Amino acid sequence: MDWAEVADALEMSDRQLLLAAFAVAAALPLITALRLNLYLKAGQLPKPYGRCLSAILAAMSLNAILPARGGDLIKVTFLENDLRKLSPMVGVTILERVFDILILCLLALWGALLTENSIATRLALFATCAPVGALIIVSIVDKAPIIGGKLTSFARVCRTALGQPRLLIGAWMIAFACWTSNLLVMYLLLKAVGADIRFGTVAATMPLAILVGILPLSISGIGTRDGALVVLLRGIAASGVVLAGTLLYTAAVYWLLALIGLAFLGRETLRQTLSRTRKNQDFLTKQEKATTT
Repeated sequence: MDWAEVADALEMSDRQLLLAAFAVAAALPLITALRLNLYLKAGQLPKPYGRCLSAILAAMSLNAILPARGGDLIKVTFLENDLRKLSPMVGVTILERVFDILILCLLALWGALLTENSIATRLALFATCAPVGALIIVSIVDKAPIIGGKLTSFARVCRTALGQPRLLIGAWMIAFACWTSNLLVMYLLLKAVGADIRFGTVAATMPLAILVGILPLSISGIGTRDGALVVLLRGIAASGVVLAGTLLYTAAVYWLLALIGLAFLGRETLRQTLSRTRKNQDFLTKQEKATTT
């Protein structure tokens, strides 16, 4: 890798295109929160849009330091104070994640077929099997021996959500818009650093690179997603230019949103602390009354 080429591409980047890319990235939480809101409604666990947005932004701060976007699963603790409802809330969150990855896999498959890349097509088909298998498992996990009884509420909420096709279709459309926005960010960044590339080419290659970046092998997909896109765009754009674009993508989609989400992470942590303190005080008050009587 020619790091001088990477540095030159970053130095000569188009500031207007960079601003446009970062603006699109900053708007992503607004779309993602709406998607989460619809999944929660489908699972009969509705939460206000503002609460969903706060949880999403707090989770994005954690995604910057946790592999495989682990903050997306931790966000359930920001959505629900009642520990008894955490299991069904986890079920909805996992269902959201599974469908999200399925849509990304289908985009990767479409891109591979569009570019007539047989290796990428096989990889995309293989990757699609994972979310499809996960959908089957989450809907019948309560029938599993030994652990099934403990996962009844988890499986029930998944089946409830799957029985709401209108809300799910709306969530899928929003997920598609969200991934399309991610592709637009990457396209704008590659154009900003001087890559002569079409949006269709980015749409045909970036989904597979994102899938590689989701694997729990690195933080924020750094290295894995970058390397995958460099390989996929070999012969189309210079490796140094592509790497410059992927580094800026990490800055826009992970680091920028992590900084924005820090205030929300602090807010959610404080809210949870105060909630637990109130519950402990109520418990101690009841204990005291029971002792005096």
